[in-house]
Amino acid sequence: MPAISIQIISISAERLSETLPPQIQFQVNLSVPSGQPFTREHRVIIPFTFTINSIPPVVQYSIKGRAVLVPHKGRGEEKSLKEIVDKKKIPQQVVQAIFINVIAEVIVLSRSLGVPPPIPPIQLPQPRKTTREQHYSPVQ
Repeated sequence: MPAISIQIISISAERLSETLPPQIQFQVNLSVPSGQPFTREHRVIIPFTFTINSIPPVVQYSIKGRAVLVPHKGRGEEKSLKEIVDKKKIPQQVVQAIFINVIAEVIVLSRSLGVPPPIPPIQLPQPRKTTREQHYSPVQ
């Protein structure tokens, strides 16, 4: 797998409401590629767009950028990079790298805007309730 770097070109974040409802749902959309991947100086550049909108409309985010793939010398990765440009077949590792980087940016932006981040809250396991109680009596 070639080395992957993520470059952010544009960030837009806006808080749309002063009050926060008790529950917010998020619509997340990652478009990879958002344009035609291209080659420059033996590197493959894949543009992407990442948007998040909340329901109800409290906050919206838009991040545009590009993933830059640099092949390692002597590993024969040029063929797979050519396939990315020709067929727009983006490897899962690239999509994951993009998502991890942009969601980190959105979490920081959420803090600055004073809204909850668009990640599901961690649910701690609830203690199990037994349907019948067990009584133990001392052995005599």
